[in-house]
Amino acid sequence: MSTTLASPKRLTIASVPIVGMIITPFLPFVSTPTLWLGLPSAIVWMGLMIVATIVALQIIERTYLREGGAELDRLEAEQSGLAGAATTNGAATITEREAH
Repeated sequence: MSTTLASPKRLTIASVPIVGMIITPFLPFVSTPTLWLGLPSAIVWMGLMIVATIVALQIIERTYLREGGAELDRLEAEQSGLAGAATTNGAATITEREAH
């Protein structure tokens, strides 16, 4: 697997609960007026899909960090910090020129 966050495998993992949410109205065991654990089945199903989303995002984050994503994030933060510092210094120089 690559260190690209949006790799095909990670997108597939993230899409599973999303597809589960989208097809909810078409699932006969969810769209019938039945109760699961005393609640309407659609509410329980959507709750399960929300938990599945959290689990999928945890899996994606852990695989990304395990494969070197933390280093990439650190480098990106350093680059954006340097760019921000250059912008701030440039703005200060322009302000100083205007003051004179």
